[in-house]
Amino acid sequence: MRKRLKDLYTAVLSDAEYLQELVELGVLIGSHRTALGINQEEFAKMIGVSRRTMTKIENGRQSLSFVVFLRIAAIFEVRPEYLLQELARVTQRKWSRKGED
Repeated sequence: MRKRLKDLYTAVLSDAEYLQELVELGVLIGSHRTALGINQEEFAKMIGVSRRTMTKIENGRQSLSFVVFLRIAAIFEVRPEYLLQELARVTQRKWSRKGED
């Protein structure tokens, strides 16, 4: 059972579409952070991660925990659903065209 879960987890993480979602989420977070005039190092301290981790998140090379996601939403003073809706809006065309290939 553990091996099957590990294989499934590995397969999900290597999925190109999932990785693209991380990149788009990172860009969204970076643009909101920049719009607030907060530099990356300050923002990283505010959410409780290192600057290096923040760079990886914004570049889509690292996923973020739900707790970190909630902290980010709180700093942006938006509900977490808003960030997810923004991500969905950005990726809507990609998902709506899925299956047309």
